[in-house]
Amino acid sequence: MTIATDAPTRIHTLTTPDNRQLMGLETGAENGTPLVYAHGMPGSALEALFLHEQALMAGFRVLALDRPGIRDSSYQPDRTLLDYPRDLALFLDHLAIEQCVHMGWSSGGSRTLAAAHELPGRVQLAVLLSSYTHFREMPGAQRLLLRTLWPGPLIADISPALFQGVVSLITAIAQRRPDFYMARARSLFSDADHAILADPGQIRRFRASQLACLNSGARAIATDLLTEMGDWGFRLGDIHTRTLINQGAEDQLLPPAYARHLARTLPDSRLTMLPHSGHFYPLSRPFQGDLFHRLREELSSPRGGQ
Repeated sequence: MTIATDAPTRIHTLTTPDNRQLMGLETGAENGTPLVYAHGMPGSALEALFLHEQALMAGFRVLALDRPGIRDSSYQPDRTLLDYPRDLALFLDHLAIEQCVHMGWSSGGSRTLAAAHELPGRVQLAVLLSSYTHFREMPGAQRLLLRTLWPGPLIADISPALFQGVVSLITAIAQRRPDFYMARARSLFSDADHAILADPGQIRRFRASQLACLNSGARAIATDLLTEMGDWGFRLGDIHTRTLINQGAEDQLLPPAYARHLARTLPDSRLTMLPHSGHFYPLSRPFQGDLFHRLREELSSPRGGQ
């Protein structure tokens, strides 16, 4: 499905060794510092367009992949979290990019951590924006999501087939009644989130990315979610890439306890708790401007440039 956007976009397509198509996009500064953005779920590479204006001013070239089954990226059965850095390496090779910053929002955070673990050195700096943590390493992590009425991780532990059925039901409702789905989603937002999404341009981009993903079908969404709900195939303590953790203290969708667990467990990390922010602060242009400034400082330091 093609959805019009209002930010300059360059499209990249490549074929993997197992004959899948990967679709990516590029925005921001064309010759800037490469920054790979991993989208949330439901979500798509269109999320990266939120960053265009500030990335352009700060000199960052933003790249994003649609994960398998989303939009025009081919579905991949039996996918694991470690398949993401393999696809990322192919994407970077395709664009002749040797090093990059990697940033992930929400479900994109687990992909960022997988990339940092599997591609040390190539990922110079990892950035987490309200990320999930590794459920197998944080006792009680799954139950913390019940306050958002999302029992998915607990259901996935009981039966992946049942989980896929739940995702299929939610996706069908969203496809048939998108306004109802969006209204239900907005009911979980904090006051700070509502203020950010009052920007017509930002809510239009958010809605476009959500619907592009939902229209891709439940199979792709369920498979993508399942990759981060089980064992990741590595431990957080084995990641030595410098990691900047950002978390809204008023997040109603992902518990701030996840960010604190990540900060305790990752060997080289720094946590920035945002006291008056919810889940959608990454869409705030002032936050983006400050973040890109911090990234530039990190990269210019001797450690950050390694």
